[in-house]
Amino acid sequence: MLIIHNKICLKNYFGLISIAFILVFIACQSKKTNQDVQKTKDLTDQLSANASMETIADHLIKVRKAAGTTRALALYYPDLDEDTAYKIQMTMLSKLEKQGERVAGWKMGGAKVTDPSKPFKPLFGFMLASLEVKSGGTADHMRYTDGAPLIEAEVGFLIGKDLPGPDVSREELLNAISGVGGFSELISIRVRGVDGGTKSTTAQGIADGAANGGFIQPQHKYPLDQVDLSKVDAKVLINGEVKATGNSKDYKFIDAVLYLANALPKYGRYLHTGDVVITGSLLTPPPAKAGDKVKIEFSAFDPLSVTFK
Repeated sequence: MLIIHNKICLKNYFGLISIAFILVFIACQSKKTNQDVQKTKDLTDQLSANASMETIADHLIKVRKAAGTTRALALYYPDLDEDTAYKIQMTMLSKLEKQGERVAGWKMGGAKVTDPSKPFKPLFGFMLASLEVKSGGTADHMRYTDGAPLIEAEVGFLIGKDLPGPDVSREELLNAISGVGGFSELISIRVRGVDGGTKSTTAQGIADGAANGGFIQPQHKYPLDQVDLSKVDAKVLINGEVKATGNSKDYKFIDAVLYLANALPKYGRYLHTGDVVITGSLLTPPPAKAGDKVKIEFSAFDPLSVTFK
C-alpha cells in the first residue's frame, strides 16, 4: 500500500507541475496578446457621427497619446474637405498647447513634382518639441502606432526670422532661412481607412497632423548657398542593412516652404524664428521595431541615428 500511495503522490506531483507550467504558459501568451492589443489599439468607437470640431480634435489627441488608431474619420466623415481638416488640426494644436506642448516646426508632404501640369499644393502638419528624438539617442518604439515607426529621410530648413505673412516673397523667405540639413521624420499612421488599412484621404490625414510621430534634427546645419538641393542622396540603414534609398530629384523645397509661409496665416499661425520645416521624405520609409539600430545617411549632410528600445 505504501508503494502504491507513493506512486499516486508522485503522479500527483508531476501533474501539479504540468498544470503550473500550463498556467504560466497561458499567462505569458495572455501578456503577449495584451501587448499586441496595445500596439494596435483601435479607438474608433470613442467618436460618433456629427461630432463638433472640438470633439473630433479631442478624439485625435486621445488617439495620439495612446499611440492608437481610429477609423472614425473614414466612417463618419468620408467627404471631409481640406480646409475643414486644417481647422481641426489647428484646434487640436491649440488644445495641446494649453496642455503645455510647444510647436517646434512643421512637416510637409507633396513637395515632389512629377506632373508640372497639376497645381502645386503641398500639405502640412505641426511638429511638437516634446516629440524630438536626439540623434545618437534612444526612443521607445511603443510611442508609435503599431510599435513600429516609419523612418523618413528629409531635407529640412531652420527659420531665422519671423515671417508673419500672408504675402511672404521668395526673397524674404530665402533671407529668413538660416540653415539647411538632413532630418528624419518618424511617421505614426494613426488615422486609418474603413477597413483598418493605412490608406485614408488626404484631408483625413491632414486633420491628424499628417501622421507626424516625431523627428530627428541634425546638430549642424549648413548655409543655404553651400548646398545643391537638387543633388541630395539619402538612405536608411537598419542594423547595418540598407532598407531604402532615394534622392531629391523633382523636389521643390523652397517652393514648398514658401507655400507654407503663406498658408499658415489663414489659420492664425506663421513661421517663427527657430522653427524647423521638413519637406517630405526622399525615400519610401521602412519600419523599425524594438531593438533596431537605425542610421539615416545623406550625401550632403551629417548622418543621423537612433536606437529603438
